[in-house]
Amino acid sequence: MGFFYGVLIRGLNITQLIKALPAVPMDEQNHHITLVYIGDKQPSDEADYKVGQAVRDMPCFTVRTGQIILLPTPSRPRVIAIEIEKTEELVRLRSAILNALNNSGVSISDRYIGDFKPHITIAYVRSKVNPQYLVQAIEDLGLNDEVSGRALMIDRVSLIRAKENTYTEIKTHYLRCPGRHQALGNPD
Repeated sequence: MGFFYGVLIRGLNITQLIKALPAVPMDEQNHHITLVYIGDKQPSDEADYKVGQAVRDMPCFTVRTGQIILLPTPSRPRVIAIEIEKTEELVRLRSAILNALNNSGVSISDRYIGDFKPHITIAYVRSKVNPQYLVQAIEDLGLNDEVSGRALMIDRVSLIRAKENTYTEIKTHYLRCPGRHQALGNPD
């Protein structure tokens, strides 16, 4: 089990395409962009409150999907993912969360802390698959054409618990989006 702050992504509708690969598709309701992986210990309510305070005045923004990538490395892939453009806004959002957690004394177990590669994991690579075959299959299926250039609205950040194949949204913090207060009935 692990906890992380991230953005849940809905509506990619790519599972059927992924099924043609030698990989196990991730359930579509679990698609997400990990911003900060924390580890096995859930942050306190106070720490989570500070994360909410840190992000609530940040404006909503859009990122775009890029190419299919193999992680952690193309030569030894464990996952198939869609690259997300590393925008200034996304980096700022991640930094705000990291600062709030650090200021709250939360121990962060993210081994990629200094190497932020925003992505959406879409499948787990089956063991003993030739990476070159995988790259060729992705190309032959036209997956990059299918996924690249999609706009994704980043309007919230969630504390998410990952337990086996189930990702559960524990808390959600909304960014500042024009017109949101009236639409959601949220007080300022």
